Amino acid sequence: MPKAIYQQIYQVLKEEIISGHLPYQSLMPSEHDLCEHFQCSRSSVRRALSQLAAEGFVQPMQGKGVRVIYNPLHENPRDRNDYGLETYQELSARRGFAPSTRTVVLERVITNPELSQITGFAPGSELTHILRVRYADGRAVGTDESYYLASSVPGLTTDIVNRSIYQYLEDELGMSIVTSKRIITIEPVNRYDETLLDLDGFNAIAVMRCNAYDTNGIMIEYTETRQVPGFFELCQTSQRTHAPRKVPAAP
Repeated sequence: MPKAIYQQIYQVLKEEIISGHLPYQSLMPSEHDLCEHFQCSRSSVRRALSQLAAEGFVQPMQGKGVRVIYNPLHENPRDRNDYGLETYQELSARRGFAPSTRTVVLERVITNPELSQITGFAPGSELTHILRVRYADGRAVGTDESYYLASSVPGLTTDIVNRSIYQYLEDELGMSIVTSKRIITIEPVNRYDETLLDLDGFNAIAVMRCNAYDTNGIMIEYTETRQVPGFFELCQTSQRTHAPRKVPAAP
């Protein structure tokens, strides 16, 4: 089924914003100009701009037009499509460093009550336990300690783990990870951080704990990522969806 006109307009404008053809902080063409360019109604243009605004690409200004707020230096276009589920190889391509991975642990484990409390997997579940060290330009900048549901993610090898587990899931198993729930904290370094990472004098570390779900809503992964502060990056677009409360003027 052909896409609706507004979806086509949205896609074209989004690509122009991501590519820099419509630069960060520039003003979008007027609704009139966009209607003429796309040979469409004003309502189609407004729907496309509304979707771009909802996804944090643009910011409408009352009576002043629409401004581009997507900054390619700080944002990842994948965030707009898959909630920031970015592989390490994709991260390295975006940020411009040479990536490598070393697998420290690859084993099968059975979930006990303590591990169940940490990961969210039911007690008795068979899991594949992985610990990887991530390098950027030869510097150990992070670790990923992961638990995968063995029945959903079979056949993991050291070669697959060192390359990309998500690529293996998508390209070879035909699986999609569509949702992740993440908690990010700053915590003191532990003895494993001191042993495995190049901390460069930092005594604290960024920790992200993530549960990932497939298209059927089945949790297949729990990962604890630990990254040195000089490497850690979080980019998130938030919107205030209600009007600010008016504060009464002082008497």
